[in-house]
Amino acid sequence: MDYYKADAISRNDIRRFIRVLKKNIGLEKELYFPILSFVENVLPILIPDFQFEVVPVYQMGSKHGETYPSKNLIRIREDVYLRAAAGEGRDRLTIAHEAGHLFLHEDDCIALCRLAPSEKLKPYEDPEWQANAFGGELLASSYLIKGMTIMEVSEKCGVSVSAAKVQLRSLK
Repeated sequence: MDYYKADAISRNDIRRFIRVLKKNIGLEKELYFPILSFVENVLPILIPDFQFEVVPVYQMGSKHGETYPSKNLIRIREDVYLRAAAGEGRDRLTIAHEAGHLFLHEDDCIALCRLAPSEKLKPYEDPEWQANAFGGELLASSYLIKGMTIMEVSEKCGVSVSAAKVQLRSLK
């Protein structure tokens, strides 16, 4: 089976990156991260040729989002965008996940590879795991949610209960 394999990035590396990013944009202490404002207003400042496209469902099909790091482009399916704008946690995380691909992955750091039948891709080398970790940390930062319950994280950070569980579990 073929896999995409990225340069290794640890969860702690991602956490440090997110903390610096949030500090640089003045959101280090905010529990609720404004992901749409970030991609629509902040990313064009941080990345001058950044493009964000909201694409009709019929054009994207089953893909909720896609990112082309070499083009500084994020494309989000229209219904996902609208639900994110309404505060739906899963869709907010989809957009944060795509931002993770933009920041973490370049064409030369991802390779298509075939693993031996007994070999498994390590999570920290999996670009999807990395983007999920980035998105989770961006929306529910570990340094802000310590000591909170799953429901508190979900409500205060605007993430799904499932995402809140993953973030809290990652603190252990």
